[in-house]
Amino acid sequence: MKAQEEYLIRFLDGANKNFVIPVYQRNYEWKKEQCEQLYNDLISIVNDDYRTHFLGSVVHLYNQYGRSTNTEFLIIDGQQRLTTVTLLLLAIHNVIIQENVHFESPNLAEKIMEVYLINKWSNEKEKKIRLKPIKDDQQAFIRLFDSSLQVIEDSNITENYRYFYNRILKQEITIDNLFRAIEHLMIVEIELQPNDDPQLIFESLNSTGLDLTEADKVRNFILMKKAISEQEFLYNKYWNNIEKNTNYDVSSFIRHYLTLKERKIPNINKLFKEFKRYVSIKNIDLVELLSELLTFSKYYNYIINANSSNDKFNLVMKRLNNLENYTIYPFLLELYDDFSSGLLNEEELVVVLGNIESYVFRRLICSIPTNTLNKTFMSLGREIKRFDDYTKNYFSIFQYLLIKKEGNQRFPNDAEFKEAFKNRDVYNFKAKNKTYLFERLENYGHKEKVKVEELISENTINIEHIMPRKLTPQWIDELGTHYQEIHDKYLHTIGNLTLTGYNSSLSNRTFKEKKEMKNGFDDSKLMLNKYLRTLNSWGEKEILNRAENLSIIAEEIWEYPIVNYERKIDNELIYSIIDESKDFTGEKIEAYLLGDKKFEVDSWRDFSVSIINVLNDHDSVKMRKIIQSRSQYNNLLTNNISFNQIDLRKPIEIFHGAYIEGNTNTKTLLQILKQLIEVFDYQEEEIFIVLKSDRK
Repeated sequence: MKAQEEYLIRFLDGANKNFVIPVYQRNYEWKKEQCEQLYNDLISIVNDDYRTHFLGSVVHLYNQYGRSTNTEFLIIDGQQRLTTVTLLLLAIHNVIIQENVHFESPNLAEKIMEVYLINKWSNEKEKKIRLKPIKDDQQAFIRLFDSSLQVIEDSNITENYRYFYNRILKQEITIDNLFRAIEHLMIVEIELQPNDDPQLIFESLNSTGLDLTEADKVRNFILMKKAISEQEFLYNKYWNNIEKNTNYDVSSFIRHYLTLKERKIPNINKLFKEFKRYVSIKNIDLVELLSELLTFSKYYNYIINANSSNDKFNLVMKRLNNLENYTIYPFLLELYDDFSSGLLNEEELVVVLGNIESYVFRRLICSIPTNTLNKTFMSLGREIKRFDDYTKNYFSIFQYLLIKKEGNQRFPNDAEFKEAFKNRDVYNFKAKNKTYLFERLENYGHKEKVKVEELISENTINIEHIMPRKLTPQWIDELGTHYQEIHDKYLHTIGNLTLTGYNSSLSNRTFKEKKEMKNGFDDSKLMLNKYLRTLNSWGEKEILNRAENLSIIAEEIWEYPIVNYERKIDNELIYSIIDESKDFTGEKIEAYLLGDKKFEVDSWRDFSVSIINVLNDHDSVKMRKIIQSRSQYNNLLTNNISFNQIDLRKPIEIFHGAYIEGNTNTKTLLQILKQLIEVFDYQEEEIFIVLKSDRK
């Protein structure tokens, strides 16, 4: 194996040279976002006085068994980069030939075509085009070279070629400068020898054992462009401390940080790409970014380790961590940053954390799906800051927004919570949640705290079924005629569960024995056993009474906020598209908010067309597949969007050649859009609807 630095353009150059993607490779998968990044990098090369830009590695093996007179290189790794640059070169050539654009280099189009794209004098038709992608990609690629053939629409090859073609037409830089920038793309060319095993090398290059973590890639991205001395300074001042603050799990921290900044959860496996895209789009100075990351890593340290200077904060934060709901972390980062900025005081900060604790636990007890929590907390900070008076009323607005959540985002009220608390199977909770529940109940209102979590982990105390899991004849007699119904209904509920240090001794003894035996309930100093000491029997009535008493305590522990804040009418006209409780029937839409942008629309139809075009621009290949694959997706979606007008009763064009059903009510239309957004894995919580203020 030989490795050397080489300019990509020189690697492509050479008479009778072909590049073959082996059949065992994946298809070409780069999309618009990668092409956009490459083009932006090329513009940066021009603006930076044509600095060299490292594109990555290309691993190849000479195909000594090929029957062609051409030299064939099997591309083991780097096909995505190689294919993308080839598409860009083809787009440059075709823009020169087909469009009236200015360029200075003589014969540039001919040079690109004959030196880098085709083997002009090849007698073999299939070897004429130098790059040979695999499977469907090859057919799409070939058709771009022949204007007489219809292009294959459903292909990333075609879409990325069009992206480059249209981007070149914008003339952000001249064609000459664009080609010159391409000449400054550098690769590491790794040439395998005949005795090398390409599959083993491919696996080693991509193995999880040797891969950099996403955080490693972020670190290198930030530091590698700096001089060695500056790298050491920045590492010691910032990065090393970020690692310590995050308990050396920087990837998770950066994921929460990006979620806060972009209001969407990045794929953990694409974290570096998302980070790099974020930096590029925002045009962020990397040293300033390091400084902010260090600041937020300190907040993160307070959160995950519950070790701030505020003991009350630490106490609540430890309980929140015991609930193991990490979807709240991005908001907690924002919350602590807002606290540091003076938007709320220490007392309010602690109350907010308590409200979040109650919100999360009440929802757990009421069996509300947890998959909406990430959406709730991703957008909550932005919702607060949409209020004109948030700088003065941050705390009140937070509470107001939380109790106004409805549907699967709701904060269960006292009635719903108490009813669920009495009847929920809490014994089969996750161990951490179950321990958390009994610790809170046991220690509520007492200065002398019992270390329930520690004692359970040491197996010093256990959670005991008062009415045992296996009924004996004595228990059947005690429970009465409906013993089986009582057992099935109440066995794992809070009314029948307690804490004891003598679980194995108590076992399935009768209630009287459990109560009066040595170290039984009568001898217990635990608060949870106080009621049991007053009883002589145990049955349905006693279980219900105990559940009711504990539910009253639970209502106080996990309290529901009392909010006096009144919202201005103008602010009430803004609703999230995912607000399940809001019926938009009869309402008139004025605009919608997407991220930081506001789009004026005239009607719900106009809104739907606009949103679908946003999604199409995000990934047009996926949009085409969704519309064409009418049986693969939800019928509501595929029955209302089509490329064929006759499929619809009242077709409305959304973009060229695509139509949506116009004969639908507002509710159905929004359901269609939500399903489409979900299929796209787009962050719909970022879309807010603005209604007209003159609605009836």
